[in-house]
Amino acid sequence: MPVLRTVIQDTHQKLEAAGIPDARLEAEVLVMNVMRMARQSIFAEQETEVSGQQQAALDEFLERRYSREPLAYILGQREFYGINVVLTPAVLIPRPETEGLVEQALFMALMGMESTELTIADVGTGSGAIAINLAIHLPSAKIYAVDVEDAVLDVAAYNVRVHGVADRVNLAIGDLLDSVPEPVDLIVANLPYIPTDRIPTLQLEVQQEPVLALDGGPDGLDLVRRLLNQAEDKLKDHGIILLEMDPEQIPVVQELVLQHFPEGSTSVEQDLAGMDRILVIHRQAVE
Repeated sequence: MPVLRTVIQDTHQKLEAAGIPDARLEAEVLVMNVMRMARQSIFAEQETEVSGQQQAALDEFLERRYSREPLAYILGQREFYGINVVLTPAVLIPRPETEGLVEQALFMALMGMESTELTIADVGTGSGAIAINLAIHLPSAKIYAVDVEDAVLDVAAYNVRVHGVADRVNLAIGDLLDSVPEPVDLIVANLPYIPTDRIPTLQLEVQQEPVLALDGGPDGLDLVRRLLNQAEDKLKDHGIILLEMDPEQIPVVQELVLQHFPEGSTSVEQDLAGMDRILVIHRQAVE
């Protein structure tokens, strides 16, 4: 039987030959999962033999990866802001840049907002990753996690239960804020913001994610416009909206914000790559 060292090298070479990005890292992750070993163990125990059954499972993973199925769907999970969330192809794969939404929401909640018992809406919750993290770090908050499809909310519901926050995360199906039954202090939204004609140009892996979670209409801002319109009735007087979006869209949305909230103000937070990524909207301008 082959040993771990050989199997990792062979897997790396196969992925690289197939044009898979980050082939070495993906080889290690796939082997870790098949062997059910921690990453440090696959390096410390490189002479461990790999059984035929384990090799067959690895080959099955590789066939799926050759078709450019995203690694997170193959593994059925993704780490996000320190927690693991279960994923299916019904939901968008959480990105590292979206962790900035969580960080900014926590900062606003802990430092800048008046209420100690916040009501928060996570709009377009997907896997529930944002809502769960907010519930973990803000135990007194009431959180509404909203999406538009049962298959999406099934995934979110599972993750909410696994992480023990079902008593504080209320799942709802509906169009953006329509299904949120009360005014909220904070709206957090990672909405689809990719222009429709750009979808076919995306990385092959991204094209296998749900179009509904990617396509933001002709200029990528269809849902943002609707959200701002609905927020006029659902955001409290001193409420805040946090939006993740393409850096190029931010100036356009800043102008839209002032149409809906003439007394409001905006600021921009950058992601880990130094790109403008999160638009912070205050319904009442910060003095």
